Amino acid sequence: MPTIGTGTPSYTFAPVTGRIHHFRSPSDVIASLDGDLESTIALVESGGTTFLSPILGRLGGIVCRDGTLRSHLAIVSREFELPCLVGTALTTDVEDGAQVVLDIVDGAGVVRSADDADDADDADGAEVGSAWWDYVRRVGDEIAVKDFDVEVSPAALDALLAEELTDDRLDDLVGHMGRAFKPEITRRSGFTSELFPMLPYMTLSVIDDFHTYAERIAIIDAALPAEEIGRRLRAQPGLVSPLWIWMVGYHYLTGRECLIQMGKLGRDERRDEIRTVVDFWRRLTLAHRGDGTLDYKDAAFTNRYLPAEVVDGLVAQGSPLDPAAAKALKRLNATVTGYGFLYFTDSRVGICDSGPYPRPDGRATIVRDFLSLGSGEFAYPWAAKLDPPYKGLTLALTYDPAAFTEFEINDWGTTFTEPDQLLSAVTEAAVVGHRSDGTTELLGPDRWAELMTDISRTHMDLYQVFADMGREERIWSATQMYTAGLRPFAALAGVTDDVDWSISPDTRALYPDPLDDDTAAATIFGTAVVANDLPGSFSPIR
Repeated sequence: MPTIGTGTPSYTFAPVTGRIHHFRSPSDVIASLDGDLESTIALVESGGTTFLSPILGRLGGIVCRDGTLRSHLAIVSREFELPCLVGTALTTDVEDGAQVVLDIVDGAGVVRSADDADDADDADGAEVGSAWWDYVRRVGDEIAVKDFDVEVSPAALDALLAEELTDDRLDDLVGHMGRAFKPEITRRSGFTSELFPMLPYMTLSVIDDFHTYAERIAIIDAALPAEEIGRRLRAQPGLVSPLWIWMVGYHYLTGRECLIQMGKLGRDERRDEIRTVVDFWRRLTLAHRGDGTLDYKDAAFTNRYLPAEVVDGLVAQGSPLDPAAAKALKRLNATVTGYGFLYFTDSRVGICDSGPYPRPDGRATIVRDFLSLGSGEFAYPWAAKLDPPYKGLTLALTYDPAAFTEFEINDWGTTFTEPDQLLSAVTEAAVVGHRSDGTTELLGPDRWAELMTDISRTHMDLYQVFADMGREERIWSATQMYTAGLRPFAALAGVTDDVDWSISPDTRALYPDPLDDDTAAATIFGTAVVANDLPGSFSPIR
């Protein structure tokens, strides 16, 4: 689609398509009051608000020739979550009724003509879709890495999102996921913990995902489609970890495989439920990552989902690290990491890296999110009385890539480097605290020691809660930790109270026999996804 204008977006929004309508006087506004304005892109000259105020909440978007981010129209459009470009320079006259797309590319707002390119876009989308599915079907190397050689434009991504997940495509996607998962899970550390019986709770949790996810996802997807959830979660760090997005599909299919291994499920059973969950994951992931890839591994062990302006803003707030600040950062990172592992019952799902984001000066930035430090969307009983100073933390860690001979962020959002100390190479860092009300606060190096003390105190409070539990309570608490994985998405869709979050009776029937036994659980889990005769971890659906 040819670009016909550029401007400044008033906030980060997903692409929107509509037809231009010029509003030149109050009479134009009044004449439109009884019309359907959801697909109308208003074209106005001035950055004032009062002119369009009677219809602001009903428009599909605004293109304003004048104004800046401080203009009233920019401010109010953000509050309405109404896509708006201000200070827009158009390269051609745009007539009423012309179909356009408002989009953001590398932080800049663009206006594209949609009318002249509909047929070309359809052809391009079909060609990209064919190439994308060819990529999905390819096997890759011994750890399932394969070059992602598909150029996915915004229009082609929309076409991919709209595709029907037929039985053939579902099998192709499950095969791709299985090939990616099997070598990755064999490369990770053993599932052991002195506090939590990990294999029993992991097996119970993924089985419960299989029992419950189809119904829960149907409620969430009906309220807010997966692709819209994914787009909204691109807006800033700390909203939902990319790891929880990844888990939607992979944990569910792992639960299916465990049930197949136990002889409680046939490979061809509950196909429509599998389609519901895998398609939700597919659309959520594609919209969130935005480049056509599905996993870190697909994207050469990277995930650069954050918009450039968001990363720029984080880096701009960073502080250069002298030796004392570098030491304080390492201690803070280690303290919060240890707390996050305890909070999430000895799993890594509360910590996730994204990036690396290249910087103009040749450096790069990793954005590290620490999710849910206190009570939050997951509604964990053990966290109800915790009161850390922040709901979550985001660290922007800027370093020289030349410091490493190898650099990888795996599908669990964990960075591995050679040499193996990322923070030793970090020269500049920003630490941002997320409050429960959605606001954020920059925490300079002079605050890091105090924050570390607060987190350490909360850590001991939480440790006592778990120490007072017996084995069975720890197993079911840890099971709940994973099975609450859809709660943040339900909260964004506004349907938390509409979903039954209890453990399925079918899952509870597997405890204590056989899943109270560590060895039995390890055999079921390991045989299901690693020690099988499949080319990957997951069985085909037919």
